[in-house]
Amino acid sequence: MRVLLLIHDYLPAHAAGSEIYTGHLAGALLARGHDVAVFTCEENRALPQYELTEREHDGVPVFEAIYNRIYHDVSEQWDDPAMADVLDGVLQRWRPDVLHVQGLQFVGGVSALRRAAGRGLPILMTLHEYWWLCPRAGLMYDLDGQACERARPASCARCVDIYPIDRERWSDQACGEAHAELGPRRWFARALEQRARDLAAAQQLVTNFIAPSHFLAQRMLAAGLPAERVTVCDYGFPQPPPPARGPSRSPLRVGFVGTLSDYKGPLVLARAASREGARRDRLAVSIHGNPDWFPEVGDALRELAREVPCLTLAGAFDPSQREQVFEALDVLVVPSLWWENSPLTIHEAHQRGVPVVTSDLGGMAERVAQGGGWTFAPGDDAALSRLLLELVADPARVAAAVASIPPVRDIAEDAALVERLAAAAGVS
Repeated sequence: MRVLLLIHDYLPAHAAGSEIYTGHLAGALLARGHDVAVFTCEENRALPQYELTEREHDGVPVFEAIYNRIYHDVSEQWDDPAMADVLDGVLQRWRPDVLHVQGLQFVGGVSALRRAAGRGLPILMTLHEYWWLCPRAGLMYDLDGQACERARPASCARCVDIYPIDRERWSDQACGEAHAELGPRRWFARALEQRARDLAAAQQLVTNFIAPSHFLAQRMLAAGLPAERVTVCDYGFPQPPPPARGPSRSPLRVGFVGTLSDYKGPLVLARAASREGARRDRLAVSIHGNPDWFPEVGDALRELAREVPCLTLAGAFDPSQREQVFEALDVLVVPSLWWENSPLTIHEAHQRGVPVVTSDLGGMAERVAQGGGWTFAPGDDAALSRLLLELVADPARVAAAVASIPPVRDIAEDAALVERLAAAAGVS
């Protein structure tokens, strides 16, 4: 079977959760004897937009289209026929049996689905976030730092009005008086109403959706995804050697691993550490990630690190150092403020015998409810600080959480699921 994986960014330059998972899945499919390739995009101002480049990563061919974020209307965020034409050329040349989508933004959006469906390809899609609902990269997280219960064009227009807009296409003459009360934002609200229509039609082109958490699946079903085409299946991972961990020690070593963005909540942990900053002998907090990707968050973290003795900004690390990073932790903190799906870092910690403290939200809380950790109120750094100090005072609670860690699926099971879904769609 020939499987083309479609994703907005890819390794090694981009190593967030969906990119790492896609790399794992590509390797697992290769190991089972399938031909695998990746179609993605990359910014490179030295090359023209939509030029196709080719490379290889871990034995997998990577077709990388240049996307320099040059566009004329916000609608190209979800429907980019020019990028879909580049993808279509790869479909014609590489001739996959199935397209497995990991992300649609920047790689053609709904037009990518139309091209694949037009060639008769079964389309599988793993849902890593809420792209089908939310125009802000699927975050369901607004500019005020609040997780959104619903996506509405009138309110979502505020999140996207930084993008170019074709005022003639969305003008009063073309669209009537809808959302006139929003002033200049009315153009964006009208565009987002079209987005909802475009995506509702495009959903019909996807053969099967894979949701890594029940929480995400329920949100998508409530938004109209057909239940018969949604499979709930948590992420699988390559299986590391069994962890050889001793009891937690003093100070309790607490860490954050991931993207240092506002919605991932690293500042929540840093502020919790500042409440206990004078007690280096009780708590040692390390924050791992690139502080330059989101400069405002990075600057705030640097300022706190200068003031808080127990807080260390450890910076980004090479994937080859992942084992050492987790080995140096007694507890991982995942303080995200958005409706996380099923964070890879929680699974990676659990694989290595590290319990997790996480926000009581979405797929994070769903995973920890099975064992291996605790939850706290989202954004409540005081509650997080209290919980961490309770764990310092009672190491037996940490040991009990380690003993209750649920198993993590093998990535080979995910590859087998792709095989089953493709076979059900007629792929031999």
